[in-house]
Amino acid sequence: MKKYRGFTLVEIMIVVAIIGLLVAIALPNFMQARRKSQFNTARASCKQVAGAIEQARLDGTNVTELGMLVPTYLKAIPRNPYISGDTVTLDTSVPEPSNVYCRVTPDGTKKVYEFTPDSEMP
Repeated sequence: MKKYRGFTLVEIMIVVAIIGLLVAIALPNFMQARRKSQFNTARASCKQVAGAIEQARLDGTNVTELGMLVPTYLKAIPRNPYISGDTVTLDTSVPEPSNVYCRVTPDGTKKVYEFTPDSEMP
């Protein structure tokens, strides 16, 4: 008589159910951590650019575009963590350093402005 080796269908279904349960628990935590990381990166980039703008203004330079800050005040224009390949942007309609933002959506409908250290996540 031949003895078959392997797992039964019930055993495989239990393992798949356990894996699915673990993913269902871990995925929301991972997504929240990712959003928080993106927001903190955007906020740090905005602070960095705002500081460089302020330094340039103290030196008597009227900053109208971020390219004016490179390489004297910034090594490079910071990357936007929300959109791959995008950079931090300067809104020239507002004359204050807080006009630095990162676009959250590619069409620019949502912006993350740097205001205070306790700014809310978008």
